[in-house]
Amino acid sequence: MTTIHEIPGKVTVEWDSSVRAIIEHWANLSLIPLAEFRTAVLDKGLQHAAANQGNAYIVDHSAAKGAFIRDIQEFIETQVNPAFAKAGIKYFLSVPSKDSPLANMAAKRYQGRLDRSGIQHVDVSSVVEAVAWLRTNAC
Repeated sequence: MTTIHEIPGKVTVEWDSSVRAIIEHWANLSLIPLAEFRTAVLDKGLQHAAANQGNAYIVDHSAAKGAFIRDIQEFIETQVNPAFAKAGIKYFLSVPSKDSPLANMAAKRYQGRLDRSGIQHVDVSSVVEAVAWLRTNAC
């Protein structure tokens, strides 16, 4: 895996060329403002995926605390999901937080609307499981 962007204490964005997937590892969701979120997800992650024929996004909330602010949740629903679909993202795999029911509840809200964009959502228990799922079902 190659790290393509990092905001210390908030998110690390990686690329796994073996499954053509962006992997985001989130730490504290409530600390990230919309501008940093947009940079990490659209400007760095999605742009890299599109340039490299990526077809999947893995979002790792396993160590995440808190929840995205409402502006980010709305941005995901109105801007990010359609941008993913337009760029050719077909699969969105999510790893829930181990310690934050709030993070999981907030994530379920925007994940539940992925199908409107034609993106298949898959819940997994770890990034390793997500990569294995992609190798079996998407490569």
